Amino acid sequence: MSPRHLSMHETSKPILLISLGTSQAVVPEAFLLPDVDFAEVHVLTTARPRIEMVMSWFRDRYPDVHLTLTRAIEFVDFNSEEDHFRFEEVLYRWYLQHSRGPLPWVCLAGGFKTIAASMQKTAALFGAAEVFHVICDPIRSLDGKRDVYPENPSEILEARDQGRLHWIRLGPESGWPQLRHESSELFPLTKSWSDAVVCNAQAPDLQLTVRVRSLVERSQNIDSAWERMADLPFPHLATWAPAHLDWLRRSVEPTGDMEWITALPKVELHCHLGGFATDGDDLQSVRAAASNPSTLPLLMPPEFIPGWPRPLAPVSLAQYMKLGDANGTKLLRDPGCLQRQCELLYSHFQSQRVLYAEVRCSPANYTDPKLGRSPWDVLSEVRQHFSTAIKNARADGSWMCHVNLILIATRRDKTEKRDFRAAISRHLALAVSAAEHWTSENECRVVGVDLAGYESTETRAHYFREEFTGVHRCGLALTVHAGENDDAEGIWRAVFDLNARRLGHALHLIDSPELMRSVADRGIGVEMCPYANSQIKGFRPPETGNSTSLRYPLKKYLDEGIRATVNTDNIGISSANLTENLQLASILCPELTRLDLLRIQFNAIQTAFISPGLREKFSRLSAIHLPRP
Repeated sequence: MSPRHLSMHETSKPILLISLGTSQAVVPEAFLLPDVDFAEVHVLTTARPRIEMVMSWFRDRYPDVHLTLTRAIEFVDFNSEEDHFRFEEVLYRWYLQHSRGPLPWVCLAGGFKTIAASMQKTAALFGAAEVFHVICDPIRSLDGKRDVYPENPSEILEARDQGRLHWIRLGPESGWPQLRHESSELFPLTKSWSDAVVCNAQAPDLQLTVRVRSLVERSQNIDSAWERMADLPFPHLATWAPAHLDWLRRSVEPTGDMEWITALPKVELHCHLGGFATDGDDLQSVRAAASNPSTLPLLMPPEFIPGWPRPLAPVSLAQYMKLGDANGTKLLRDPGCLQRQCELLYSHFQSQRVLYAEVRCSPANYTDPKLGRSPWDVLSEVRQHFSTAIKNARADGSWMCHVNLILIATRRDKTEKRDFRAAISRHLALAVSAAEHWTSENECRVVGVDLAGYESTETRAHYFREEFTGVHRCGLALTVHAGENDDAEGIWRAVFDLNARRLGHALHLIDSPELMRSVADRGIGVEMCPYANSQIKGFRPPETGNSTSLRYPLKKYLDEGIRATVNTDNIGISSANLTENLQLASILCPELTRLDLLRIQFNAIQTAFISPGLREKFSRLSAIHLPRP
């Protein structure tokens, strides 16, 4: 029999695993376990013990039994805790190698007490058909001065026949299922064979020990969190230590937790393409990329309100939008500027650790008849720029954010002379065509429509029911700006008359408990944007003495089971990224917990306009990248 034949092979017959100390007799004694016909015996010992009698026992009496003897050559005696754990690593790897297939029988009789304890622990971890101990009654020496134990094969058989061998059967060990699936190929022993049966072995590191501890700790954490599992937005959180879960359930510390908030994997559902790169270096970079520099408008940097981005008093929507005049329609008609805007926004998402983003745009606003660029051409360019960015991130291994597009259908004040209903119809037709033309989930595509713009009693969602019929029939999702400048009735119309799957801002939803229940029951998402909401509506932290009517409703929505999310709206105009919006949310709602911040990300994934497959993917990635305290 050559060494290559000694690797464990699957068999339906029993396998015995046993450690060996100074008494070689323990191996034959364990082998004689009644009613069990062992087909294989694998012995683990340290460098010192002799093994000749064990080898002769099987060679002479049981030649058909598959025997291996493995010496842990680094160990003679155990003189330290370090020695124990290093030997335990060898034991784990040896046990894993020989327990592929049927669970082995495990004898605890041989070796130091620490070895026996480690054998029992290993059996409990990896599983055993049965764990047992064997002891032998001694006989008195001829001079009557000492106890004599069997030392050779004939004495062992005589002790058995005389009934002096006793097997204490401790029963089976089911083991941890996670460890039963570990591969011995991933955690091999370094071996050198001295003959066909005996090999010297050592473990190169403690990787399997670390793996075992991690899996056991993980399983124990799941067990302790079991009753609270339903409260955890991501099931993976159940593997966290109880102390870490308790930390999550405490209120956010806006300054102290900033590093943790920054590291969170995030989802962005309400972000306007034209509201990015509105000033500073980003704006300069966009202008520098112009395909036709001579046609660019004069650079007119925004005049920020004192205290911006957190002014002492709210500004009007018109004042707010004016801060984006240096970008948007005036600049993004140029193809080079549009491309650079998309590239910078994608890089921004990467820096914010955004896993998924839905970007809103109005392609018709960026058309230029002089260049012959139609809304379809502009939309195709925007999609291509983001698809290229996604492809490049996937290729170079950098943080990858998947981006999809939402087309904006804009309501306008009736005093405007333009026929905005016709414009809405054209935008919806473009969205439907795009959704049917680009279908691959792996690339950027159009996934929804946003009914945005002027909110009033005369522009509520139900007035546009007919226009949106085709959108619904073609499977496109719909989000509606509602309840920001209109009351709860505007939200009711968006939900029940236009079947909105998400609501932009919905700040007045809090005014109608019945409607809140309906929104929660239907799983409708609410896109909140703390900086924009604060800048336009004047929300302030409770300690500033603001009235109850100006309390930011995010926490209330979460507590009512509403799938509220936190977003940016216009990153450049509001001068705030997604991390800063999450931080401001915790300032406006001091009772907001860290677990609430995770629930916000979970809500975003659940209400994103994506397939169940992508939803599961982003949930899994979020769990993987969640930073621990």
